Amino acid sequence: MIAPYYQDDLVTLFHGDCLAITDWLRADVLVTDPPYGTQFSEANPNGGYGRRQNAGLGPQGFTIANDATTETRDAALALWGERPALCFGSPRLPDPPGSWVDRLVWDKKRPGMNGGPWRYRHESIYVTAGFERRNNETTSILVAYPDQSDHIHAKPLGLMTSLVECAPDGRIADPFAGSGTTLLAARNLGRAAIGVEVDERYCELIARRLQTQTMTLDFEAGA
Repeated sequence: MIAPYYQDDLVTLFHGDCLAITDWLRADVLVTDPPYGTQFSEANPNGGYGRRQNAGLGPQGFTIANDATTETRDAALALWGERPALCFGSPRLPDPPGSWVDRLVWDKKRPGMNGGPWRYRHESIYVTAGFERRNNETTSILVAYPDQSDHIHAKPLGLMTSLVECAPDGRIADPFAGSGTTLLAARNLGRAAIGVEVDERYCELIARRLQTQTMTLDFEAGA
């Protein structure tokens, strides 16, 4: 049995591959942002998507594990099955497999640095049955500036807090914990959560955040 990398009263974090460490499958609700293809770029003269040699690098030169294909994402979603789930997607890659009933949009308010003709300023969020709007301010377009972080794809804490608030009751699972924002949002709401992260450098980041941070207001509902 693998010991948790970090644990407190509500949050448990494991270091490893989510396809090998499967404790997260015992949770009730999936809220996750899988690695989604930073190593691919639209800047391909022959059309389609091409690999970039130095892609996937974060502010400190970190790479994003399992970022080159959707295989790990798709395998994890298959293991989760038809239970309540929320999963981020990307314009660069095929939609995640699943029985999605809604698609939300995160408006980042500023475009990314992708190499194609269009600079995306949005990401899709796929939602299954079971998630419910908690107040009249929550719409299908969620506006939040990206956080400053040591992780290239860190999500705003206010955004993830709003999404976790819409999740059905039970323990939250994030098998691609990344910067740990989902875990932090869940804990701030008094909800139990379990995460898995394959890169120990990001496990260190998550543990540090969980030890030091509380919720900040960085989210507003879109129109």
